Formats: sequence, C-alpha cells, structure tokens
Amino acid sequence: MVKWHGGGLVSITVFTGQVIVNIRRQTTGTAAYPDWFAAFFVPFLRRNNAIAVLPNYRLAPEHTGNDILEDIADFWKWFRSSLPTYVVSKQPSIELDFSKILVSGDSAGSWCALQSILSLPQSTLKACLIQYPVTNAFPTSPDDTPFGKAIPPKEVLDEFLAGMVPGTIISSAIPPARDWMSAMLRAHGRWGEFFGKEKHLMPDTRIEDAKFFAPTYIIHGKDDSVVPVKWTHAFVEKAKKLFPETRFKLVTPPGDHGFDGEIYEEDEPWLRELLKGVEGDWLA
Repeated sequence: MVKWHGGGLVSITVFTGQVIVNIRRQTTGTAAYPDWFAAFFVPFLRRNNAIAVLPNYRLAPEHTGNDILEDIADFWKWFRSSLPTYVVSKQPSIELDFSKILVSGDSAGSWCALQSILSLPQSTLKACLIQYPVTNAFPTSPDDTPFGKAIPPKEVLDEFLAGMVPGTIISSAIPPARDWMSAMLRAHGRWGEFFGKEKHLMPDTRIEDAKFFAPTYIIHGKDDSVVPVKWTHAFVEKAKKLFPETRFKLVTPPGDHGFDGEIYEEDEPWLRELLKGVEGDWLA
C-alpha cells in the first residue's frame, strides 16, 4: 500500500508490521507524522501481509502543483526500480507482489492518490482507499471557520510569502507548522497564483480526459469543516458517469475532518464493510 500524507498540498516510510524505516527523499505535513495514520490501518495491513510506503513530496507555496506531480512521478519510478532492493536489504525473506498495489491518502494525500491513478498505466493500481479527499480548488471565504477557528488575516499570509527564500526545497513540516497556509491561500485569493490553475492539476477536471480508473473507496465525514463533503459527492457522481463499470463507494459517517484517526473496524460496522470491499478489489 502506498499512502500519501495530507496537509493541504502546501520521508518516505516503509512499514512492515515490525519496523518503520525513514528513507527521506501541500502546505504542511510529513509522512512520518503518526496522527495522520489512522488506527484502523495497522490491523488492516498486518492481516493482509502488506507493506506500506509513505512518500513525502514538495510543498506549496514554495513549490507548484506541477512540482508535486513531478515528485509523484519520480516516486513511482523509485517504487518499481529501488523498493525491492531496499526491502531485501532490511528483511530478505519479504517478497513484493507488484500485481497487488493499493494506493491511499488522506485529505491532500488523496489528491496525490487520485493523481497517481490518473498518471499511471492501466492496471498498475488495483484499488484506491482515500479519506476526505481534495478533488478540486474548492472556494474558501475569509469568514470560514475550519475546526471552529478563524482563518488568519491576509497580513499573516503576506508576511509569510514575503519571507520565502527562492530555491529553498520544502518537503516536510511537522504540524502545527504552516497549518493555516492552504486555507489562507484560498481565502485570500492567492491559491492559483502559487499552485497553478491548469486543468490537469485537479482530479475533478483531469478525470474528464482519463481512459480508465481504479475501484475507489472513500471515507468522508459529513460534518467536515475543512473539505466540504459536497465536493466529494460531486466528484463521485462525475466519476460514476465517466466510468459506469468501475466501483466507487463513498461513506459519510458523522464527523469532522480527520475524525477517523482513532477508530477500528470492530467498533464501526460501516468501516468493516468498506474494508471488505477494498480487500476484494485489491487482493482479488
């Protein structure tokens, strides 16, 4: 399973059940931040003898959406060419099965997961499991209150942008650093300026030119105050029309952004059922 971390789009870690190894290689976030690795993933991975690979990528606003897409492409090249050798160097008894790859991601990481599907050859990925995905450059107002908190004023954003050093590579940030950057860029009208506006930069428009799609399972809290669930409903409706023979499953239990961080499938029947579906497409 490849799992992309969230953080607003503004390390690579391999998990085998016994060992976590950093391999260091969009506004905040880092692959090794444990709070963004939902509890249910651990037993899910162990029972399926799965290795999870958690990539980092460059962050906005220092880097553009096209820069992040370059990192996604570079990662998948590394995944095929170098991951087997790396894993054998750590645990020689492990054999990788590249015919069964699940791609995952939370929030902005879901953007990376969906972009992976849209950029890789058909049948590379067997299934997709994402949480509260970023599918478009959804509008944000300066008066919005994500998690019940006010978005910082434009002056805070201007001060940050003025202090950026050209040429600096930013690919990791431990929360709460840069927590408000994505919301500020959108709320104060600067998102497209730094991330880009091209059609291929957002899954909800890039999918219009796609020739195939992987079976996709989505978790999105209906009370999400960061990424409104209505945009995920819209994406799923469009995807089903474009790919009527592909499975798309969206569950919207009560909860805000990141509500699933500490839940387990034995406590949530909807999660148990969803993961059974994922396993059916992923491991068939």
